[in-house]
Amino acid sequence: MKIKLYGSLSRKLGKELDYTVDGSKTLENILDDLSKIEPDLRPGNPNVLVFVNDVELSLLGGLKYRPKDSDELKILPVAHGGAI
Repeated sequence: MKIKLYGSLSRKLGKELDYTVDGSKTLENILDDLSKIEPDLRPGNPNVLVFVNDVELSLLGGLKYRPKDSDELKILPVAHGGAI
């Protein structure tokens, strides 16, 4: 799965990460894994918007959504400053 990061997150971690999912991980699990690298990516952080295939996370069932390797995850800090 491709994870695209924007704003301050892209400056800290790069613009894109590859993450392998096996169908058993939820978005909560994935964000928990990523938060070990960057605490701002903790699950449920209200200062970060999460999109799967350009659909906001809450429309997909929230953090319990189980992404596929073909999905694209975009993570955007609320105060992103326009940086890509």
